[in-house]
Amino acid sequence: MTPLKKWKGVWEKPMNWLIVKNDLKRNKVINLALVLFMMLSTGLAALSMLIAVQTFTSISELYKTAQPPHFLQMHKGEINQEEIDKFMSDYKGITDWQTITMVNIYGNSLTVIGNEKTYDLSDSRLDIGLVKQNEAKDLLLNSTHEKVTLHKGEIGIPVLLKDRYNMKIGDHIILADNEIKRDFVIKEFILDSQMNSPLVSSTRILLSDEDFAMLQGKFGEKEYLIEAYFTDSKEASDFQTAYENAGLPQNGQAVTYTMIFLLSAITDIITVFVMLLVSVLLIFVSFISVKYTIMAALEEDIAEIGTMKAIGIPFGDIRELYLNKYRVLAVVGVIAGYLLALLISGLFIKQINATFGEMRLTPLALILSLVISFLVYLLINNYCKRILKKIKKVTVVDALVSGKGFDKANGGIKDGLYKSKKLSVNWLIGIREVFYKFKNWTIVFAIVLITTLMVLVPANLMNTFEAPEFITYMGSSLEDILIEVEEGENLETSYVKVKEVLENDNSIENYFEYRRVRVKTTDSENQLMNLNIDCGENAGNDLKYLSGKAPEEESEIVISYLNANEIGKEVGETMVLFFDDKEQEFTISGIYQDVTSGGYTAKSKYIFSDIDAGKYTFSVNLNDNVDEEQKAEEWSELLGAGITVDPMEEFINQTLGGVVNQLKTVVFGIILIGASLVILFTILFLKLRIAKDLSEIAVLKAIGFSEHDIKQQYMIKIGFVSITGILVGIILTDFLGDRLVNVALSISGLGIKKVELIANPVIQYIVFPLFLLMLILFVTWFVMRTIKKYNIVSIINE
Repeated sequence: MTPLKKWKGVWEKPMNWLIVKNDLKRNKVINLALVLFMMLSTGLAALSMLIAVQTFTSISELYKTAQPPHFLQMHKGEINQEEIDKFMSDYKGITDWQTITMVNIYGNSLTVIGNEKTYDLSDSRLDIGLVKQNEAKDLLLNSTHEKVTLHKGEIGIPVLLKDRYNMKIGDHIILADNEIKRDFVIKEFILDSQMNSPLVSSTRILLSDEDFAMLQGKFGEKEYLIEAYFTDSKEASDFQTAYENAGLPQNGQAVTYTMIFLLSAITDIITVFVMLLVSVLLIFVSFISVKYTIMAALEEDIAEIGTMKAIGIPFGDIRELYLNKYRVLAVVGVIAGYLLALLISGLFIKQINATFGEMRLTPLALILSLVISFLVYLLINNYCKRILKKIKKVTVVDALVSGKGFDKANGGIKDGLYKSKKLSVNWLIGIREVFYKFKNWTIVFAIVLITTLMVLVPANLMNTFEAPEFITYMGSSLEDILIEVEEGENLETSYVKVKEVLENDNSIENYFEYRRVRVKTTDSENQLMNLNIDCGENAGNDLKYLSGKAPEEESEIVISYLNANEIGKEVGETMVLFFDDKEQEFTISGIYQDVTSGGYTAKSKYIFSDIDAGKYTFSVNLNDNVDEEQKAEEWSELLGAGITVDPMEEFINQTLGGVVNQLKTVVFGIILIGASLVILFTILFLKLRIAKDLSEIAVLKAIGFSEHDIKQQYMIKIGFVSITGILVGIILTDFLGDRLVNVALSISGLGIKKVELIANPVIQYIVFPLFLLMLILFVTWFVMRTIKKYNIVSIINE
């Protein structure tokens, strides 16, 4: 064995790790910052996976016990159960079916008497149905996924209503309707596997068999839930077409298993999407910080690297010396991030447990989040290897003789900018360095840009769900008040009542009415299918269209995005509608987006006067000086039961409030992470920058620049770069934000393919940029105070 090989064997093991250990101790601040960046990126990635897996596992466990239907048809009116049973028994692939009776009541029939206050549910826009417990399928469960059994006088309240009204076990519910009054005690808060989202627009309250039998037929309005089960839930779509074509009861909404699942998970799906987006951006931040610190370390150690090369140590061994250090940091960061994800997961799991039932973190969630953490480690490790390849390109001459090292920059710059008489010397020095040596400051630019994207995209998504304009993605135009007259025996009477009120109220600027009718058309496979059409003079106006435009003639029709896929038609093509024993051709003038009615709707100016309406809707614009909430409350009392009156903002709040509240929590957390990120990175960058610029600082001090001047120059440099990063970040938010969100929405299948994010201009263009810039400048000012301790003579001597 040669002396060199013998020395190499000793160096590879104890010496290598001893050097790494000493380096970790020497650069504590830099190393700690690196670990924090890796921890944040890993933690968010692992947390996203935890939430995603736990959400789908919790829903699956709930569905496994509750067994929601694969196909559900709601129907108001009489039914022939024998016809339904015959069709079900003859249909190939069906495994089970049942018809559930539900008694619909209105919120003002329910009064809650709690310890602190008494109130009714008249402001709830959810359709409330009273039911009894089923035998084996579509069960209503408690928080531990057990079938709820009630005794006389007890009542089970859905979690949806509990969350909205803050009800508690033991509160009394007074049911008063049609001269009947009953007192119930809340015994359980129930999990409803198919009606646990505000987007469904209906909810069920559970009564004991005895109470339900006693009250049924004495008040309210019957509605039937016709449910079917298959060997494969994907058969539900084909079954729906066959069911509707058979002319069976269908006076109400039809929903498939897939839609039930998506509506149940929408809040957590959006949360996971936002967190995955942020975690990906943080991984980029980790890469940037790793690259910057590695290059800074290599520049500092260029003489040692040249010496190691000169005595014959191969590139692989030198790289391994540095790589081991970053492997240690990556392992610490990844493990800390994974533990952080486990620590804070309870905040999000609590929401999942409240919606889908109590469950511990599953082994699958723990394992997959660990896998994600390991993938982050591999990415960082491979990225470090790529950066350290630069060692291979440095020659001994570059490192020890010419002093070029890794910086191959050219000589000085002659631009004439120094002759400017309008700018002060400090501004000239600061701007010239940034302008001509922007490469030295790209890390600040990149971090500020990523932070801007990381905060503004989720904030704009939250603002979009919260904005009144979002109603256009729910198949409606934007007016002040929405009035809905639902299906039922009193439909036409209620319609006349609403018309009289609107015609005689001088506080109204204008209003539009729509009647929903059901016709038949053919799908992409030329099979008959039902089509719900909202018709009226203003039908289709003021919606956001994926393609085409609103109908202008009675021979035109616009259809929802999901219907366009089902029918297989595009704008400009014709479709045939079958109604009233005739067929009529319509031209598709536009395709819009809709999340209501399962996303399957259409709109036309043709009145379809010979078809009975299934529902009436009025959208009302008030005069400028009229209070929307007060007017809605007045009309609600005047019109009475069976008619829903909502200010448009309240309608959106009740429908999407859960999504918005969850997003607010996430966005607040992201702002804290973003602020911490900027603070840490600014400190890290300036510490390394000052260390590298010590000789320049000494020269500036020697020729008469004060500490205040030098501090001002650095604040100008970092401020200028930060402003550039913020501006580019805002531009990219406007350009990429919509596209990122739309990719997720297209995959979700919710009936929305394209959303234009609605930004709050004050927040996006003024408040956030100023906050971020002030934060960076404050940190810069704080860090730059350290230059006081630098002695000119000692620095120059070094």
